[in-house]
Amino acid sequence: MQLCAAIIKIKQIQLAVIRVEPEHTWPNTGPAALERAQLFFPTLPILLLAPRVGGFSRSYSTFDIGPLAGQINPDEIEWQAYRPPPPPELPF
Repeated sequence: MQLCAAIIKIKQIQLAVIRVEPEHTWPNTGPAALERAQLFFPTLPILLLAPRVGGFSRSYSTFDIGPLAGQINPDEIEWQAYRPPPPPELPF
């Protein structure tokens, strides 16, 4: 499994932005997508962001994105492919 994501900084806030299909920004599917993304970015706040369609982009997060939304343009983000970290080695 891999994610298309980026780590961005807005107003001194560093967050992980995960590119998802619009159906993963709904309240009934967003939490599961966030849980998967936390495997990749366990220490960062995460924003799920759908591609812009007709000038509008859907998003989902567990924090208030309102004050930052005007500064996030999915067309300008430099997306990268992220793979999950390898499992930790056993101590024995």
